[in-house]
Amino acid sequence: KSLARLANNPTELELARRWHTEQYLALARADDHGMSKMHHAQTAASLASDYGLSDLKDAAVLVMQSVDHDSMGWKSVYHDVKLSKNAFRAHLRRFGRARDWSHALLTFLASPSPSGDHEANKRSAQKAATGSIRSLITRTVYGAHGLPERTNDDFMEEEITRTETITLSTTSILLALELEHIRERFSTPRTDEVAIWMVETLSADGSLARFFSESLALHWAQKYSDSARLSIPLIESAARGLLRTLDEPLYRTQRGDSPGRFPAMDFYVDALAKRGLDPDWVRALRMTLLTPGMNLRNLAAHGFTMDFSEQQSALLLRLAGLFCS
Repeated sequence: KSLARLANNPTELELARRWHTEQYLALARADDHGMSKMHHAQTAASLASDYGLSDLKDAAVLVMQSVDHDSMGWKSVYHDVKLSKNAFRAHLRRFGRARDWSHALLTFLASPSPSGDHEANKRSAQKAATGSIRSLITRTVYGAHGLPERTNDDFMEEEITRTETITLSTTSILLALELEHIRERFSTPRTDEVAIWMVETLSADGSLARFFSESLALHWAQKYSDSARLSIPLIESAARGLLRTLDEPLYRTQRGDSPGRFPAMDFYVDALAKRGLDPDWVRALRMTLLTPGMNLRNLAAHGFTMDFSEQQSALLLRLAGLFCS
């Protein structure tokens, strides 16, 4: 930086900035420890981006991509929470009056937002964060690909995200339990029966009902990854269809060499929020499908996550049910 301030002309300024960036790049290349290697390379990439040095930015990114995941020194922390069987029995009690699979499925589709009450979550996060040392530390979030995604500057928003993600994970266990209970208690219906019931009883769109019933059948067949991989685009398609029905202008026309296209899921969630969708459901969609939440939509779309758990499958089915019922 001192060299840059002493530069007398554009050529000297570029040389100074290039030297500054190359120092961090050299540190990254020479370092064998994954975390510090990644830190130096990320710093070099950030500097190169700020200085407009595309060749050095590409070089830094290549170093970042080369860091072995096992060399990063990651440690997983697990917390076991013991729940009695009575707690699960109490949760399933609301299915006790179900006469058949359709009545039980209606109960499943009538459950509240899986991320809980957003305002209550905010209060809970604020209470839990009081006096936390985390507020004093800069936090970098790494994605499933092993590379840094973002640096969190808003501590309180991060705490709310943490609270709602935990709630989603807990609720997904219960949703999976509900679907298992329906499957074991009643004979599994055919996909066309479920689709017809959704159209006739819930006034669902025929196409959405068909795909939902197929995803549900895959889940009941314990093909959870296949079910999730169908539910994710179903949610996006349903959200887009709903907004088009509401006469929301979505399509982005051609600009230069960029062809016309529809936007991505994050735009749909924002548009639904502006259209008055319950804030609790807005948060459930955002925290499940997008960043800074679980990011399941983007991880699946870009091939970083191909396998999904029973709980994730159940959660995605519940979100799909929001638009299909």
